[in-house]
Amino acid sequence: MSMDDLMGNPISVKVSELVNETESVSTIIFDIKGADFNFAPGQFLMIWIPGVDEIPMSISLWEPPKVGITVLPVGEATDSLTSLQPNDWIGIRGPFGSSFTLESQKALVVGGGVGMAPLRPLAVALLKKEVEVTLVIAAKTKQDLIFFEEFSQVSDTKFTLRTSTDDGSVGFKGLATDAVKEILKENEFDTLYTCGPELMMRGLYDGTKDSRMSFQASLERFMKCGCGICGTCALDPTGSLVCVDGPVYTGNNLSKISEFGKYYRDAMGGKKKF
Repeated sequence: MSMDDLMGNPISVKVSELVNETESVSTIIFDIKGADFNFAPGQFLMIWIPGVDEIPMSISLWEPPKVGITVLPVGEATDSLTSLQPNDWIGIRGPFGSSFTLESQKALVVGGGVGMAPLRPLAVALLKKEVEVTLVIAAKTKQDLIFFEEFSQVSDTKFTLRTSTDDGSVGFKGLATDAVKEILKENEFDTLYTCGPELMMRGLYDGTKDSRMSFQASLERFMKCGCGICGTCALDPTGSLVCVDGPVYTGNNLSKISEFGKYYRDAMGGKKKF
């Protein structure tokens, strides 16, 4: 493998559009014309914001040459991303990491908050394969539901949209884990896919690990390189690298990771509880 391939063939791209998904979350869209990129749902890009930082971001839109990332501002780099304007330039490397497998006949897809980002292309890919999909979009309030309007307009007979809000402003009132418990009382699925707050994903894992459903979750960790060089995103106790072995992990993988849903490491390697 060449160094360019290892590093994800970095290129500069021009922002073409910004879409406000909620009051705080935006999707940044850019073109990758002329670049040789392959992508599978669940993979991510390393995004370089000139003069600020480089950070990993899940790919939330894949309609080449149009590509998008969906951003919640939580720090300097993400604040800078959501402040971009059309014709601004950023750098990208990748795509990196593992992806969701699409071997399912009846899928339950559960997204919490901005965790909907990698699940958007997943749901699209599953429906293209004529998989029966139930999508649960969860957030604190109706106004915080990401891609709700878009998926509300899907007319595919194999698609069902459910929502869960902490305040009950729409759909199930309560946590996504409780909403899924109710759904599973009346429905059976062969695969559960999820991304969102890790405590939510841990709850889903614990609630379904004794079932026959396969489980796939997308994890987030601090990353510096995105390609397995720096080791910053290593998980305890296996040493699995989220940037290479993840971000998508199966239930079998997660059963061996002691930190899942308990703690993560900051930029200096210190343990932080969820």
